[in-house]
Amino acid sequence: MITKMDNLKSAIDKMNSGVYDFTDNGKCTQCGACCSNYLPMTQKEIATIHRFVEKHDIKEFKHLFPVSNDTFDMTCPFMDDSKQKEKCRIYSVRPEICKQFICSKEKKPFNGHWQQYSVVDMRKEFYGK
Repeated sequence: MITKMDNLKSAIDKMNSGVYDFTDNGKCTQCGACCSNYLPMTQKEIATIHRFVEKHDIKEFKHLFPVSNDTFDMTCPFMDDSKQKEKCRIYSVRPEICKQFICSKEKKPFNGHWQQYSVVDMRKEFYGK
């Protein structure tokens, strides 16, 4: 039986190897589904986002309703899914992976220098959770 943790590990392994494909049959639906809580980022990007979050007092956006069991919110804490457009609350300082993401049926390597990037848990990094 494949667990949530198996799926999470697989997704992180794919990101660390520079491969991603979060599209629906190769087409972007602008749904925000690619706005993951786990993103490859450089230390410079992390520092820039920290400054932006503090300066603009940006609070964590939660995407799950409270439940009695522990759950994983796998969506970026900066993605405001209550809006049709302009969902990203840190758009001007978003990570390079977000800037270069291309909706594609093919799995393409991220156009960057992977040795600089490590997968970051956005909630843990920016909100200590």
